[in-house]
Order: sequence, then structure tokens, then C-alpha cells
Amino acid sequence: MVSSEPLLLPVSLEGEFSNSMKEMIGGCCVCSDERGWAENPLVYCDGHGCNVAVHQACYGIVQVPTGPWFCRKCESQERAARVKCELCPHKDGALKRTDGGGWAHVVCALYIPEVQFANVSTMEPIVLQSVPHDRYNKV
Repeated sequence: MVSSEPLLLPVSLEGEFSNSMKEMIGGCCVCSDERGWAENPLVYCDGHGCNVAVHQACYGIVQVPTGPWFCRKCESQERAARVKCELCPHKDGALKRTDGGGWAHVVCALYIPEVQFANVSTMEPIVLQSVPHDRYNKV
């Protein structure tokens, strides 16, 4: 699902929307901005129970889909218990594959200076080889 405008709900109608619709209301999992623009829309994952929303540029989506779109985690169909960020303790959010076959949040990759993207257009895979081992012990 693609949205270039934020979804604004009148307070009187908020209670009438289902939980699945409420999950889709919110900002980008990478930058937290709730707005989308024609040149950088918010894209929502259509995976079952997934609440990932990302801007096209924040997640490295080369072409905005016209039909259903699935984040890399949902696209992989890997068991959710095995998918966790190698850079933080959280499992949910906008994840991409690492060069070692694991997973990392795009936002974690952006905040840690030693982390790189092998392809900056698609923002994947996330390259962790330059991260010093002692950084993994930091909070």
C-alpha cells in the first residue's frame, strides 16, 4: 500500500476503524516522519500482521509498487523468531539483510558510523565487517 499523504482521522471516527487500519497509521520506521510526498511516498508492508511503513528513499525502494508490497522480512518468509537486528535487541521494524546473511534495521545502520550499504540505491545488503567487535558490547 502506498500513501503520499498522511492519514488524518477525525477524533469522532477513530474508534470505528479496525486494529489493522490503526497499525497502518504512523510514521516511517526509519525517519519517524508521518508525511509522505509524491516524490517520496510512504509505503506500507502488506505482510500479515506486519506494521512496517517506510518512505521510498528511507528504505531504498527503487520503484514504488503499484500492487502489494512486502518488506524484506516478510518477503523472506523466514521464521519471525530467527529475524532480529544484529545491531540492537529489537526484532520489529524496517530490517534488511546483512552481508553475513543476518538482519539489521536500516535506522541502526544509518546511526552506526562503521556500517555501510553495499548498494546505496537499494540500501542493501548492510555491510557490518568494519564494525569493531567492542561496539557490540555497548548499550
